[in-house]
Amino acid sequence: MVKQYHIVEKGLALPSPRPGFGKPKIKLLIQKGTVYYTNYGDCQLLGSISTCLNDYIQFHENIDFELDPTIKNDIKKFTSIVKNTHSGGALTVFKSDIHLKSQQSFETFVRNRYSIRNFSEDSVNKTLIEQAISLAKYVPSVCNRQGWNAHLYSDKQTIKELLLIQNGNGGFTDCIDKVIIVTGNIKAFSKYESNQIFTDGGLFSLNLMYSLHYLGLGTCPLNTCFPYIIESKVKELGDIPHNERLIMMLAVGNLKDEFKVAISQRKPTSEILVEH
Repeated sequence: MVKQYHIVEKGLALPSPRPGFGKPKIKLLIQKGTVYYTNYGDCQLLGSISTCLNDYIQFHENIDFELDPTIKNDIKKFTSIVKNTHSGGALTVFKSDIHLKSQQSFETFVRNRYSIRNFSEDSVNKTLIEQAISLAKYVPSVCNRQGWNAHLYSDKQTIKELLLIQNGNGGFTDCIDKVIIVTGNIKAFSKYESNQIFTDGGLFSLNLMYSLHYLGLGTCPLNTCFPYIIESKVKELGDIPHNERLIMMLAVGNLKDEFKVAISQRKPTSEILVEH
């Protein structure tokens, strides 16, 4: 259910959401959500789903698009039963707020970094990318091996072809100005450290996203959990050495003055912290 409703959230945060999008996912979401509610009652997750579906209805009313009556009725029935918690759907944010809050306390900083799927048309200054990587490199790594690389792509045709292979950027491909592919160098690790390449690469990727956020740029992480054949295609197209593994792609762009982002409600800390 988390996956399905987040797909709807992401759709609402695109530059130009397609009217009537996501019908199969919404049907499945309502079906699963109703079963869950019947068996376990209300919860934060269902509240987030309810809010998201309300936003979906509101979006279509704003653009004067008539939804499929069956879908619309099913949504209204579900949202009338499950309490709206205002913790799902899409949120309108402003560039001025993000720039201000990225310079404040760490708590404010991390709470106001979003995965952005609606960038401005302005080209990203490569100097800012270099500055971000210079900051990101101070993340820890096993034995300080620093077994990562950041491949930067600016050519529009290459970016388009890379994103086509990635296939998780539909609806906002054309507004992505730069792509960074973070990789891990196999040669930095022994045969007993097969997972460390992804741990270190993941730490570097997060620090890079935070660094770009601090410098006023927007990012959206794009997963590279590919089978071998697909990963090989990305490496060939991106001129990435065979001894490097893909960690993730980062879509990078400048911020619009105003745009929407997926709310992406987090679990309560009590569900994450396990005391022993």
